[in-house]
Amino acid sequence: MTEAKTERPEGAAAAKGQHGVAILMVVACLAVLLPFTTSFSYNSRVDFQSAINQRDEVVARNLERGAMRLSLLLFELQRQVFSQKQFRQMVGAMDITQIAPYLMSIFGSKDGAEELGAFASLMGLDGFDTSIFGDLGVEYGTFEVRLDAESGKVNVNCLGSEGDGANNPKARVAETLEAMLLPTLYNPLFEEEKSDGQRYTREQVLAAIVDYIDEDTKRFDMVKLTSGSANESYRYTQLYDPYEPRNARLDTIEELHLVEGVDDDLMLAFGDTLTVYGDAANCKVNINFASADQLALVLRHAVAEEDRWRTEGENFLLKTMPLARYVVEYRQMTLFKDVKDFVEFVKKPDQFISPLAMLGASGSGSGGGRNPNMPRIPEGMSIRVEGGKDKKSGDTWGGVKDVAGVDPERIYRVEVITEVGAVKRRLNAVYDMQYARSQTKGKGAWLYYRED
Repeated sequence: MTEAKTERPEGAAAAKGQHGVAILMVVACLAVLLPFTTSFSYNSRVDFQSAINQRDEVVARNLERGAMRLSLLLFELQRQVFSQKQFRQMVGAMDITQIAPYLMSIFGSKDGAEELGAFASLMGLDGFDTSIFGDLGVEYGTFEVRLDAESGKVNVNCLGSEGDGANNPKARVAETLEAMLLPTLYNPLFEEEKSDGQRYTREQVLAAIVDYIDEDTKRFDMVKLTSGSANESYRYTQLYDPYEPRNARLDTIEELHLVEGVDDDLMLAFGDTLTVYGDAANCKVNINFASADQLALVLRHAVAEEDRWRTEGENFLLKTMPLARYVVEYRQMTLFKDVKDFVEFVKKPDQFISPLAMLGASGSGSGGGRNPNMPRIPEGMSIRVEGGKDKKSGDTWGGVKDVAGVDPERIYRVEVITEVGAVKRRLNAVYDMQYARSQTKGKGAWLYYRED
């Protein structure tokens, strides 16, 4: 049998070798189009997110402005109500910093009313209805307002004020700064080399700060707490970018960076406890806002003779400082109405229960005994209200009124923290309630303003 042969069409062999050309062309087109498509998609997402961030930036900025305007209402409440003598006599000393976080939380978020309710319960107002404030909070984003009294910080401009006798603001502030730097926790700040390759002791840094601010050109003696006989020689004018020492009051606390031995680490540790605002001529400690270090020096200045041993040597850290810290705990909810109230509290602190002790008492105790979680009440000491001098012997003694008082606060630092979507902003400002405005009637002005 003869096998039949199947003849292929002409060109079939050539077509067989061209089957993959179309696929290669498609792959090539995809390879060309894919980068353009990916780039277009990426740029579209970036532009979209940028538009959202820009919108949130505008919202956050407006929330900051709104929070500052709301804070002005709080300052008016402090000026027209809390600072009035009649109000303080009937209700007691109050300051807007005690209630500002809770009042501002109503507007700062949708859950702010719940925080106000928790505060009302803490104050014993369990029946206070906070549901009426539920619609006052912002719908989109949140903001938080923090108020601090500037008189509770150490005014470094007082280093330029020379006083008479025992009431020497320059010496008192220098002692306060020395007490702040004393803990061993801060040893690394003075053991490591600074950017100029030098190491500076605590005494050198403190003396440099005093010499940068005071008006004289004599080096400050940290032992005698007065200017010595040696001339200042800090070589500020020999630097690559030379400058003269201020020898006057500072405008902002950031200017301390120019002082020899003061670096970012030191300012990060202590910058929040320092200020340049306030009455640099008077420089008295505000008992209702001062730190424990400041209060401890007030106690040492005004202590009676029979209890002086409690403020000397190591007893200053073991007995005076714990009492000063207990004062700070106590006044978190209740401020002192006058200096006499402070003197009575210091003399018998066991008769006054601090808010922290009240919270600790709610814990579970054993057998009705003292709750181990409660803060330990320190021993009291007798201090004098007024200073004086014995005409016969010439001996002098100090009193609380020489160096401290309980005047209502006038200068506040406002910190506004806003968060809208991925945008976070922080605003810092300082407001003086008693600043006399020349252009318009009334008092009050912003002294400092910065956005980050």
